[in-house]
Amino acid sequence: MTSLSAQRIADFIKSSGGSLAVLTGAGISTGSGIPDYRGPNGVYASNRDYKPIQYQQFVADHAFRQRYWARSALGWPQVQRAKPNDTHHALTQLYDRGWVRAGMITQNVDGLLGRNALELHGTLYKVECISCHHSVDRSKFQDSLLTLNPTFKSRVDSNTNKITIGVRETRPDGDAELDSLYPKDFRYPDCESCGDGMYKPNVVFFGENMTAAVRDKSYEIIDKATHLLVVGTSLQVYSSFRLLKRAKDKGDKVAVLNLGAFRGSEFADLIVDESSDAVLPQVVDLLDGEENK
Repeated sequence: MTSLSAQRIADFIKSSGGSLAVLTGAGISTGSGIPDYRGPNGVYASNRDYKPIQYQQFVADHAFRQRYWARSALGWPQVQRAKPNDTHHALTQLYDRGWVRAGMITQNVDGLLGRNALELHGTLYKVECISCHHSVDRSKFQDSLLTLNPTFKSRVDSNTNKITIGVRETRPDGDAELDSLYPKDFRYPDCESCGDGMYKPNVVFFGENMTAAVRDKSYEIIDKATHLLVVGTSLQVYSSFRLLKRAKDKGDKVAVLNLGAFRGSEFADLIVDESSDAVLPQVVDLLDGEENK
């Protein structure tokens, strides 16, 4: 039976006539085994003392980089194994059928929305030298990390199904929280192009600014739309909240599909406090045969 919530979201999308922008967050990837930050079972809920690594910590302190890359080496296999879930598939179908002509924006760095989405905060699938900007695939970088740390490699290999040994949790940014016994001699490679540059994941860390090109593209997507659908995000990060504010300031209609509270609820014309995995596949079925090309 089709839910009332799905019908309301479908009606909202139809009212856009295809002039729709979609903004997503970590909540859409929980069904793929990647936890969110602020959801009911998110990182902050399970560990109120959690503090993500800051950009300045990463670039200034070798010990922070050791800790980050050791955690990332453990967390990466889970991200790499993750597959698109019902929400990702539903959004892709809506895009392909012409309902999301303004564009899709995601705060996620897991790559599960594919090439259809502007990645506001970058991607985990690349690392980049902060000196010369040489980039390397994250899977190749993983091989380098494990070659440099053969003892640690056995620890990663022993956790092929689920990361549990010496690890409390895996994060939305693809790292894992290690116990206090992570190797203090953990090694990571210098840039293979310039020789001594520092590789950093191609994601926007806390305390780091996104590029002007990505910021401007996100504004362009919002400016092309008359309707904004927000899915799976609490909008606590300003780079996403300002997109909601920009849409509302120009008179757009806004619908939010999210489990739990979110920032800017006063700007929403429609709020559905349910799982997108349950609602969006029904929305696709309701819009079947009503393509907007």
